[in-house]
Amino acid sequence: MATTYQPSPSFSNPTANPPWEPSAAHVYRISNTTFRHHYNVITAAGAQLYRVENSPLRPNKPDLTVHAGSDNAGPIVAVCKFLHFSRHLKVGLGDPSHVNLISYEDLLAQDHRHAKYRWQMTMQSAQGYERPSFLWTRTHSVGVQDDSLTSMLSNRNFKLVEEQTGRVIAVFTSPVWSLNETGTLQMYVNYGREFDLMALTTVLGLYEKARRRRETLAWPGRASYSIAFNGIPTVPSQCDEQRPSCSNCSKRMSSCEYDSNTSLLWTNEESQPRQRAKKSNSLPSEPIMATPANSFSFLGRWGDEFAPPQAVPSLNITDLELMMHWCNSTYKNVSRGENTDHIWRARAPEEALAHPFLMHGLLALSALHIARTRPDVQQRPTYLSTAVAHQTQALALFRELLSDINASNSKAMFAFASVVVYYTFGLPHSPESSNPWAIVDDLVQIFTLARGVQQILSEAIPVIRSCEWGVVLQVGDLDEAHLEDARSALGRLHEANTACGARDPTHDTAVYQHAIELLADMFAVARAGLACVSAASRWAIRQKPQFMEFVRERKPLALVILAYHCIIFHHSRDLWYIGDRGRRVAKALWEVLDDEWRPLLERPMLEIFRATHPVDTD
Repeated sequence: MATTYQPSPSFSNPTANPPWEPSAAHVYRISNTTFRHHYNVITAAGAQLYRVENSPLRPNKPDLTVHAGSDNAGPIVAVCKFLHFSRHLKVGLGDPSHVNLISYEDLLAQDHRHAKYRWQMTMQSAQGYERPSFLWTRTHSVGVQDDSLTSMLSNRNFKLVEEQTGRVIAVFTSPVWSLNETGTLQMYVNYGREFDLMALTTVLGLYEKARRRRETLAWPGRASYSIAFNGIPTVPSQCDEQRPSCSNCSKRMSSCEYDSNTSLLWTNEESQPRQRAKKSNSLPSEPIMATPANSFSFLGRWGDEFAPPQAVPSLNITDLELMMHWCNSTYKNVSRGENTDHIWRARAPEEALAHPFLMHGLLALSALHIARTRPDVQQRPTYLSTAVAHQTQALALFRELLSDINASNSKAMFAFASVVVYYTFGLPHSPESSNPWAIVDDLVQIFTLARGVQQILSEAIPVIRSCEWGVVLQVGDLDEAHLEDARSALGRLHEANTACGARDPTHDTAVYQHAIELLADMFAVARAGLACVSAASRWAIRQKPQFMEFVRERKPLALVILAYHCIIFHHSRDLWYIGDRGRRVAKALWEVLDDEWRPLLERPMLEIFRATHPVDTD
């Protein structure tokens, strides 16, 4: 059985072989098929745990897909994706086809030499859930027991270091001369099978990425094609006509064979390779005939006078689409109207350029918006997966800054806090559960999130109020008539609160009265035009902590008060991020409350279900 995560004190010489005796259960041997289409992970006893599918030439698939068992028919338990134009990798534990059940982490390069990579993982400790960080560091001094020769000669050996303590907790060694043996991973801690799987997937990702990098460098200067070690022909990139040297040829460390006198190549012209011009004392050649292409050559020459051209990464069309969708549509979900539109349409994206966590947050909500509303249902899972990936990255970066909220990041932190609540409301709910408490607890968790974020960001509020963003905090004056109507409609709840206090001396009448008054305020601001999510979150944020504790303890009167939210949810059911939440929560609360309390649910039930109200409360 796995032990709970406990960071251990560092020992005197973390680069030496660990002094403890490793368990045989924590030695994993990794082998590969002849053309490296697959890797196999087996235990020291010879039992195969995983089959890893290697997909180097299929851009729409993860580079590595880990199946449980001995073949590709086994369930997917982990994936690894090599990010384009980046040294970083992304690792997910779970099956990407189940977007709500997979957890993604980033494997981030810490230097340009590919020698150190950092990753984090959510783990349970004695103090609760933590996110410790770990470093895979290239090593020649630490090796698997009885395998010192391998560790000295191979350049694809790594040690896993617990960043908090400096303790070496795992070692991976790779043989130099072996056709089918990939390497051995030895674990010195028992943090559970999920941690071992994360260690296996990350180090195998580093191994495969390094192998592909070496393979690319091993075949410089091939003009037509080369045969990769996995047996699949690979076509090298043509000259991209960057000057003074083609970037693709530079990466292959080969001489450029496709010289060009112009910096533009029109796509409707055939590109013919031309030999590099040689210096000669011969007479000048005939003048070059004017063509549409070389008539624009002056653009390249003018540009070179200001700055040398450089290679730029390909456009990420998906992210560009998501940002365009945000600026055209999604921002309206967060904005309250014309007076705040410019903040969410223009200022929030501007802040996101300087704060990656906010950029990921905006793209996540935009992708979720598309996933929930696009008519083509076949595209929805793709956008939903993209939303989850961006949100995972956003949360990881956001958490790192929670202890350092300052004037420079206050607006971005506030914006992300607002966006994340809408994202949580908008996530597709699980299929109808036989347990109604699951539906109720889902809403309670959203309110807990809203309160927690608000408490954390209290330092940012003064900055927001004092700048252009202050308009997003302003709520117009309440119409007293609307407020009085709401209060009178809730008179029955006040009577029930008073009656409970009279017969139960432990009943906190004041706390419940405050919650009911805030309920009237919620109805009034919603009637005045405040979005239902903002109104409901405002209600939760302004609650006394004792009342939220009553909700978590499932006190009947607290649940009755909670049920009244279903009214404004139901009236906003056409919003993609609300849907049928009001109906589902109201029905669940009706099921969990007994006959003594059901009469108090009469108004929300009749408001939502009307003639189909399940029970006559007279």
